[in-house]
Amino acid sequence: AIPGLLKAFLNINEVLACIMTNWVAANLVTWLFDISSFKNMVEGTKSGYIYKTTYNGVATAKLGLDKLFPGSQVNAGILVAIVMYILINKTTLGYQLKACGSNRHAARYAGIRDKRNIVLSMAIAGSMAGGGAALYYLSGNTEFFWSTYQSLPATGFNGIPVALLAVNNPIAVIFTAIFMSMLDIIGLQLTNLTAYNEYITDVIIAAIVYLSAFALVIRMMIAPKKKRSAEAETEGAVTAEKADNADTEKGGDEA
Repeated sequence: AIPGLLKAFLNINEVLACIMTNWVAANLVTWLFDISSFKNMVEGTKSGYIYKTTYNGVATAKLGLDKLFPGSQVNAGILVAIVMYILINKTTLGYQLKACGSNRHAARYAGIRDKRNIVLSMAIAGSMAGGGAALYYLSGNTEFFWSTYQSLPATGFNGIPVALLAVNNPIAVIFTAIFMSMLDIIGLQLTNLTAYNEYITDVIIAAIVYLSAFALVIRMMIAPKKKRSAEAETEGAVTAEKADNADTEKGGDEA
């Protein structure tokens, strides 16, 4: 919500505000774990880890999906995408959020509270990010090492090309995320089994992101031309209709 408040009331770029507050949040989490009693000193000889959910038997529900996808980390978190799809596309709140995202000034003119919805959309985005990370680490297949962050986790940044490739569609995000994960895994396999470098997959992902962005730019460039062509066709049709009406009236007068 903090970057949302900065964007809504001071018009500060939300990307810059989020990147800076990421570091504050990361170090705050590290400090909270450091002073807490969550340190894992029981499971083997490990220290500095949080208890694995499989160790305590409190992993997130699988909903039978683990039988469909054996050996995977799939869990109930996949339902979040479905809930977000319904919220964004089937509710009044979702319409207001999309309207403010497209043009906050037009939304305000239409009677939508733009500042409120900007803050709310950023708060929802932050809760989704935190909830997604929590579900990932609570799935029972992953360990969380809380040692001081030397760099921000790449998970959030990887979500940007995923969302861009999915054109911000919550359902399409599932498939684009699987596709990006496959590229990452294949990159590791290339390094282990062949002479190729794993960063080839990063180049491929970068190319996909650029092409997706270029596609949106080209679409924006073509849209005005299509609009002008449609307007010209409409004007031509109106002119032709007027000419036909004039010929008809002239014929009637002569008769």
